Amino acid sequence: MSIFETIKTYQKVCLYRHVNPDFDAYGSQLGMAHILRQHFPQIKIMLKGQRNEDLLTKLEEDYIWDSFEDVSDALAIVLDTANHERIDGEDYAQCAGRIKIDHHLIVDSFGDINIEEPTKSSTSQIVTELYQAYFKEPMDCQAATCLYFGMIADSNRFLFRSTDGSTLKAGAYLLDCGIDMENIYQRMYLRKEIDLRINRFILNRYESTASGIAYYTLNQADLDELGITRERGSDYVNMLSNIQEFRVWMAITQNSEANNWRVSLRSRDVSVNKVAEQFNGGGHQLASGATLDSIDDLPKLIEAIEEQMKRD
Repeated sequence: MSIFETIKTYQKVCLYRHVNPDFDAYGSQLGMAHILRQHFPQIKIMLKGQRNEDLLTKLEEDYIWDSFEDVSDALAIVLDTANHERIDGEDYAQCAGRIKIDHHLIVDSFGDINIEEPTKSSTSQIVTELYQAYFKEPMDCQAATCLYFGMIADSNRFLFRSTDGSTLKAGAYLLDCGIDMENIYQRMYLRKEIDLRINRFILNRYESTASGIAYYTLNQADLDELGITRERGSDYVNMLSNIQEFRVWMAITQNSEANNWRVSLRSRDVSVNKVAEQFNGGGHQLASGATLDSIDDLPKLIEAIEEQMKRD
């Protein structure tokens, strides 16, 4: 049975995503919200999670969604979140039902209904295919725009190995729904002058190892000097990509509120997810996140990466 058959039995739906959202988290969440608004206008729709204004500005998401305190009779739909610890919104467990839609490696099937497809490029692709399988009408253009954002971000414009024929078919479907592809790319990649200053700061400060690991660290003083959030500080991790000598590259940013350090790991050919799992994290094979209790634990992380390099 399609999840939409389940959804339409509810009067209230809460849409969740993972903490520190990226374009796929937002794209799938907002895309699903617009789909429900298009086909089930009687349902109250509440978006859960802290707002990242930098990403939302690019998505031009200016809708005012519903708000309600009692979620005990609501359906929770959790998107792009591998395990329940990373859900941005603890009250998901209080909802009457839970649906998980995700494309990460399966580690925690926390839903009553679990749609987990690790081979898909993005959760946005999964939502697109679920829509195509159930609805005959074209998708709302705003929903299609949000989902296309998520799909091209997580597939790196269809360059990552997770891209296959089904990814391109889903992208073609969204194009046929009337999205403005050129405008989407401009909004996603248009930069501000502050980005140049941050780039210069990172390029002057990054470090590398003889084993082929590159990284930059931003402590709270650095973030304050640059005028950016911790989440924004991690966004520049791919500045160190596509360098022949580097097999793994990382962004390491201080999280003062949680008194720890967040690590974004990326690689061409090393299974960084296996390393991330050793440091309170996880994710995709070549793109994962981890947490260090102290920056003094960085040598342990580097050692673990080097051990994984030998195995891969």
